[in-house]
Amino acid sequence: MVPELIRSIMKFVPDYFTWNEERQEKYRNHMPEEDEFNIRQFLMSELLGITVADDDEMDEAEGHMTEAQWTTINGAMLPLQGIGEDYFFLNENFAEGQSTLNFPTLYDYDFADFQFQEEWRKKDITDYQGKPYYGSLYSTWARLQIDGKFSYGILSMLAAYINSEVDEFGHDYIEELIPYEFKPGKNHGKRENDGYIHDMKEDANGLEPQLKELKRRFWSHLQETHEELQIEFSKTSTQQVFIVNTSRKDEPEHQFIFTDKNILSCISLKTFMTDCRKAEQIDHSILVGRIEKEKELIRQFLDEQHADIMANFNGKIVKLSEAPPAEREASGSPLKGGVIT
Repeated sequence: MVPELIRSIMKFVPDYFTWNEERQEKYRNHMPEEDEFNIRQFLMSELLGITVADDDEMDEAEGHMTEAQWTTINGAMLPLQGIGEDYFFLNENFAEGQSTLNFPTLYDYDFADFQFQEEWRKKDITDYQGKPYYGSLYSTWARLQIDGKFSYGILSMLAAYINSEVDEFGHDYIEELIPYEFKPGKNHGKRENDGYIHDMKEDANGLEPQLKELKRRFWSHLQETHEELQIEFSKTSTQQVFIVNTSRKDEPEHQFIFTDKNILSCISLKTFMTDCRKAEQIDHSILVGRIEKEKELIRQFLDEQHADIMANFNGKIVKLSEAPPAEREASGSPLKGGVIT
């Protein structure tokens, strides 16, 4: 703990250091909002020279903080938020009364989150059939100490990590195939209630329908390949972890990439770094090589789809499933299996 945090705890929670570790952890994971505000307020003043009087002023101040300032505050606060050897802290929402203490292993947390998401999909999507569980971590945010130093952590399954890399590559390549830029729509920036309307339109010099169709095909293909990767890595089940340092100036960050769901059961949240290092795959050429292979495959796919769209796609025909509701109703046609012109 930094000295400023120790002083803040002694000021606002004077009994904290008399408690045993179990009670301290419970307090850290269910800290009263008033205590959290008071301690954060103290640290902002002591470490950053920023004085705030209430929640509104704190929100305003935080909205203008730099990455370096955020790292300073988040790093100072971590020992009063996280659990275990590394002060591991999942920066995610939990159900009322729950925290990281409810999930002994990373598998316990991820599977519970997967089940929660599946229940919502069943409510939102008609005739939803459900998906098998392969591990669902996808850029899940965490904070922790690595060798005593603060770092942000981004937790992903291997299939998800590759998918995100290919997703970014694919969007950049689409922009090469059909150059476009975002331009303000007629309502952009207009005030609405307590906010402003975000109305930016894609301008592709008349090729907007073709651009939309290429993006649609890309997204559909990306979903398919993600599922294929999940199945492949589940079958091989190498039970490894890749740890990739992706730190930037003033923002320490590490990617934790888990090959399959079975390794998640081996990662305790209280001994996170110790367990990850036991299963760490040091040879990153395996990861880099697979990402490059998938990028080349998506490049070939986009080349083929782009050529087909430019030669055969009629941008004046709109699929009913993609038409605005008013257009669907006006067509008088079934909502599936037809087109309107």
